[in-house]
Amino acid sequence: MIKDKSIPAISIVMSAYNVEKYIKEAIDSIIGQSFSNFECIIVDDGSTDSTRDIIRSCQDERIVLLENKHDFIASLNLGMDAARGKYIARMDADDIMHPDRLKIQYSVMESEPSITVCGTWMQHFGERVPPQSIAVSVNGLVEFPLLQFMKINFMFNPTAVIRKNFLTENRLHYEQNYIYAEDLKLWIEIAKLGGRFYIDNQVLLYYRISETQITNQKRKEQKAATESMLVEVMDWLLERNKEYHPELKGTFESLIKLQEKELISFAEILEIMQKIFITNKNKLELLT
Repeated sequence: MIKDKSIPAISIVMSAYNVEKYIKEAIDSIIGQSFSNFECIIVDDGSTDSTRDIIRSCQDERIVLLENKHDFIASLNLGMDAARGKYIARMDADDIMHPDRLKIQYSVMESEPSITVCGTWMQHFGERVPPQSIAVSVNGLVEFPLLQFMKINFMFNPTAVIRKNFLTENRLHYEQNYIYAEDLKLWIEIAKLGGRFYIDNQVLLYYRISETQITNQKRKEQKAATESMLVEVMDWLLERNKEYHPELKGTFESLIKLQEKELISFAEILEIMQKIFITNKNKLELLT
């Protein structure tokens, strides 16, 4: 596979680990895109099956294979660093793109330069998945994304298209300390730097559900990592507002003590704090 020397508009980045059953279908959906100005960087994450051979068999010069030892976060960062495109499109190696995904998201990013990340809705598929099982998120520009992340992760990671220069200028990568929730950590860091998020309410990705997925195998670890991350977000917001509203920190600490006594859940704490911030958004230091 010879890499085209021209600079692509979009770099698709995915990590692939033992996905011999699905990788060809994923690649076929990429090659079949109505938007053709892309490169697809697939980082083999130390596969022990025939995944690498299947990727190598692809004759399309836009498909670029990199190899790494089995380290998911490092493999993702290897692909992100190698990306040459103006935009990075994320995808998982067992998912399928809608034929117009790149064309639509490229148009969104080009038409509004202030958007840092563009996501979409997606449809679940797989064994025992009901037909037309659509994952719905917010729609349009997201106001106060940090506060929204306290309620729900509205960004479906494999649908994301990211402005590459924003990542480069701010030296952003997926962080090893947040494995199983590395995507949410990246979105939060982008939001803290003033990045803007846009969600297109079209299904542009088909997301495969299987028992081997990290989200199914490591659900407890993912939940713990997410909660730790959201506490960091809350601390960051409280720090920004401590000069004029020091009481907010005391309120949060009191709620955490109630959680320790099992009188309130972590989700309820976030709901209370989010409501305080949103209700008083014109009085507090927030990022739009």
